[in-house]
Order: sequence, then C-alpha cells, then structure tokens
Amino acid sequence: MASVDAVDFAIYRYLSPDGAARFWGSRRVYDPRIGAREIAARIGLSETGVRARLRSLRERGYRRDSVVWPNPGLFDVSLHVAEIPVSEVGASRTLLRDLSLADGVTFARDVLDEEDRKLQVYFVGEGPSEIQRRAALIRRLAGARDVRGPHPYFVPEPSARLSSLDWKIVAGLRAAPEESLQQLGRRLGLSLKTTSRRYRALIDSRAVWWSQGPTSEELPLALLTVGVDAEVDAEQVAVRVAEETDAWMPVAADGRGISPSSRAVDFAGLLLADSPAGVESIGQSLLDRAGVTTVRRTFALGSAIYPGWFDAQIARRQR
Repeated sequence: MASVDAVDFAIYRYLSPDGAARFWGSRRVYDPRIGAREIAARIGLSETGVRARLRSLRERGYRRDSVVWPNPGLFDVSLHVAEIPVSEVGASRTLLRDLSLADGVTFARDVLDEEDRKLQVYFVGEGPSEIQRRAALIRRLAGARDVRGPHPYFVPEPSARLSSLDWKIVAGLRAAPEESLQQLGRRLGLSLKTTSRRYRALIDSRAVWWSQGPTSEELPLALLTVGVDAEVDAEQVAVRVAEETDAWMPVAADGRGISPSSRAVDFAGLLLADSPAGVESIGQSLLDRAGVTTVRRTFALGSAIYPGWFDAQIARRQR
C-alpha cells in the first residue's frame, strides 16, 4: 500500500469540521459529508486536488467504508475498557476473533504503548454487576489472562432522546451508510427535507456519529500524550504546539476517553508514524518546551468492530 504524505494527513485531519480528533469508543469520529471545498479552504489546496486525494485515500483502503455508531448513552449504559497484555506472536489476531463471542463488546484495538503491547477491549455495561460479569467473560477467553481494568471510558452524553422515527433513520444509516440522504429518505418513505432535518439533529445532539468501517485501513498514526507541569496552562501549550507543528492533529478534550471535568494536566495529538525518526524528533521537540514533563507514544497495530450488541438494541426500539 502506498505511503501517505503531509497533504493526505491534512485532508484526513479536516474530515472533522474543527480539525480535532475525537475517539468516542471506536475509530476516530469524522464527517463523511464534509465537502472538498471546505477542506480545500482549510489546507490551501485546490478543490480539485482535494477531491483527487480523497479518491486516492479511498482507493488505497483508508476510507474504504463507513459505519454509524449510536451513543451508548441512548441505551442507558456506559462504556468501559479493559486491557489484555499481548506477549506472543499471533495472540492478538486470535483474541480479536474470539472477542466476537463476548456479549457487549463493541470494539477492540491492538496497540503498542512505549514497548507495552496490549489489546484494548471496549464494552458496554449497565451497572457494576453487569460490568464485572462482562469483564469476567473477557478473562475466560484463551490468552486473556492478567486482564487490566476495566475502567470507565468517557463518551459525551447525547443531548436528546430519540423518537421512533429517529430510530428508523438510525437503523437505515447503519444498514446502508454509503447511501445519500436522498436515497435513505426514499427507502424509508420520507421526504428529503425531513430526512435531512432529522439527520442533522442526530449529529448535532451526539446521538450518532461516523467512523471508518470494518474493512478500512487505519492511517499509520502515532498518538503522543504530553504531560505538563501542574503550574503550566496545558491548554495554552497545546494551542502553541498546534500552531507551530504542521504534522500535528490535536485530540479534542472530549475525545480521549477521559472526562474533561477531570482536569488532567496533559494533552494529546496525532502525527504520521511512517517515519520512526520523525516521531522521535517531534517527541524530543515537545520535551524541550518549557513546562512539558513527559511525552508518551502509542501506535495502533490493528482493530476490529463488533456491531452485534448495538444492532440488537436498535432492532428492539423499532418493534
């Protein structure tokens, strides 16, 4: 697969309207309906050039398909993550396959975090007893000994509850995410005006969001988590880094799985990881900044999506 460059990275960044990454319990949240003209204005490339790059990213597998995720809060459940240490070659592939048997598991990512390789397993739970029961099921999988956690994974609450028509639209989006809103409305027997209005309300209320689908490749990215001295304004440092580092994609405060109200004294960003020397260089330049105390690198090695639990919940709300 052809490598990606700084222009691809910039386009990928502005698939989010504000150019900040969010991870709401799965792959990065993005808006598949952001136009090439809007991205072009952000990065200083022609609209034609952006269209060509977007097409190339799709052809190379980075935007092969999409999936719509409902907010766990719609079902009165919370999201949690457990970590399975990975020490043997091939173990993560087996675990990613077997996790489909664990009720409530929605997503898993294989990561390398400063020489600590682990499988992060995301699952939903309603109340402490159910959370512990599902964690116990994960521990029973072959190769899942010494599971760490689980611990809560923050996702912003939806600001609206859904009607029966909204659930119908959510199910339609899940079934055919590549359809246009006009095609979706026609299939559901709705006008384009109604479909568009309801769709926009679903997005704006954080009831649903988009991420890359199960067959899409993940861009070769490194996550850098930057620790800052308690006496330094971490937000101001983060803003300066974003302004001065072209290769930096900031991670939004509500997109790291940590509640913004926790006031953690750090920030995070993504950068292309196809050059280890480049990652090391940027990491060192961050450490050289006044007030920065630590820089932690995390690399994504693979992932899997498990839609069954959400699909069952959506189906129940349409009966």
